[in-house]
Amino acid sequence: MSEPTSNSNGDAAATVSCIIPLYNRAHMLEACVDSVLRQTHRPLEIVLVDDGSQDETPAAAQRLADLHPGVVKFIRQENGGPGAARQTGLRHATGEFIQYLDSDDLLEPRKFELQVRRFRECPDADVCYCITLRQHAASGSERPWARTAEVIERIFPDFLIQRGWHTITPLWRKRIYDRFPGWSNLRAMEDWEHDLKAGMAGAAVCQAAEPLARVIDHSGERASGMGTGFTPQLTRNYFLAHESIWLEMRDRGLVDREYTEMFSRKLFWLARLCGERGLRDEADRALSYAREMITPYRSSVGLRAFQTATRCFGWPMTVRAAEAVRRLLKTPAGAAEKP
Repeated sequence: MSEPTSNSNGDAAATVSCIIPLYNRAHMLEACVDSVLRQTHRPLEIVLVDDGSQDETPAAAQRLADLHPGVVKFIRQENGGPGAARQTGLRHATGEFIQYLDSDDLLEPRKFELQVRRFRECPDADVCYCITLRQHAASGSERPWARTAEVIERIFPDFLIQRGWHTITPLWRKRIYDRFPGWSNLRAMEDWEHDLKAGMAGAAVCQAAEPLARVIDHSGERASGMGTGFTPQLTRNYFLAHESIWLEMRDRGLVDREYTEMFSRKLFWLARLCGERGLRDEADRALSYAREMITPYRSSVGLRAFQTATRCFGWPMTVRAAEAVRRLLKTPAGAAEKP
């Protein structure tokens, strides 16, 4: 296909680097990369990072790099998860702006152009988000992803309970990584962790209020890795992400009651989840963090009693007993999460 040589508005612009982690997605890669090559913004670069694929993905990525020299870079590494692959891509990216794209998602042609324009209008902004559509592969039906059609004024603490956008939604200024390290090696929740740490580092937000990204719901596991259910391995990564965020909050003194009480309920739920799956050390730590969060503001006697029960009877029995009592009393499930 022919590639545009300048922005549609004729303005000179800085490079956008699009980082795409790859793992066994050979059949989707061409369409994904094509959605980047169709961008009206120039200049751009595409950084493909193969994360130890076992199929034809490396060969497909190499063909694209050969077909688009100077635009597409191809890097291979041993399997380390999507966060590690994005961090590798970040080290090789040269652009002023950074776009993350999973190999099973697509960008609208004017995404970079309109988000870069908003950055020029908002020079203090570090991240620009857009409306992102979630498309059902079979029916074609669409709806906005999370809060992307709403006004988001801050990442932290607003994303603590639920992330407000998808990984492909924002365009980032690369300078934000001067204020925090970037991506961890977690294999789940690494995008939530990344965004909250950017928020705690003071990332200022602006919006391009148009639908510029599309997430495709399809059969099979997504590249983002959250389609496998709460296996012990996934549950442990889920806990580690929350532990990482709490320790960062504590180190930065971000412990306002406005959000720590709410976050403590999530850690209490997570403690029970870990306990049910035999992750005793993680369960103990999650419960300890939940107590730590609420102690400055109110009594944690309920959590202390629960903690004592886990030591006497073990986590699985304590969790089952607590759930049985909740059902007996017909307590709403959400209320049971309140310590």
